[in-house]
Amino acid sequence: MFDERHIEKEYLKKIGKSIKEIRLSKTIKQNEIAYRCNFDKSSYNNIEAGKRNITILNLLKIANALEIEIEQIFKNLR
Repeated sequence: MFDERHIEKEYLKKIGKSIKEIRLSKTIKQNEIAYRCNFDKSSYNNIEAGKRNITILNLLKIANALEIEIEQIFKNLR
């Protein structure tokens, strides 16, 4: 049976994993990205963990903080 909610949660986890991998490749700490985006650290942690449904505008803030194009986040999805 098609479980839309499960698929959405898995997609959020993939986005979070992609963001985390990019951040780690640049050796930037979570609290630095949270600061650059004006997010609290726990909210940013939840994004990377795939526990938070992120808006496109917040995704853009993260991409800017990582100094990448937003498309890079989606290219890394696996």
